[in-house]
Amino acid sequence: MADSSARRIEFEPNREPKSVKVRRIAPNPHQVRWTGLERTLVVLGSAITLGMMVFLVSSSISATSAQQKLSGVEQSITNKQNNITSLNQEIGELTSISRLKKIARSKGLTLIEKNIRTVR
Repeated sequence: MADSSARRIEFEPNREPKSVKVRRIAPNPHQVRWTGLERTLVVLGSAITLGMMVFLVSSSISATSAQQKLSGVEQSITNKQNNITSLNQEIGELTSISRLKKIARSKGLTLIEKNIRTVR
């Protein structure tokens, strides 16, 4: 075995491999420059945030205005319904049989019940 094609590996357990010391440079966060992508993302994010804030305020103002208009319309409807109720009550009072008889008596007339027709 004078000329062996196998490689001879010698193992020395006490010997530690040499460690190569790599000098690390700790970047100072105040000196690190922003990349173009980072700048673009910050500007775009700020623009989107600002746009959403404006939209939120605008929609809030619009909703408040619509609520105020709705309240005005509801109040107007209530006033009209009260007016209609009042007028219907007045119609009922003016067309009552007792009122017609009273007016007929004061004028010297007589009412015949079968000749009276109520139209609504």
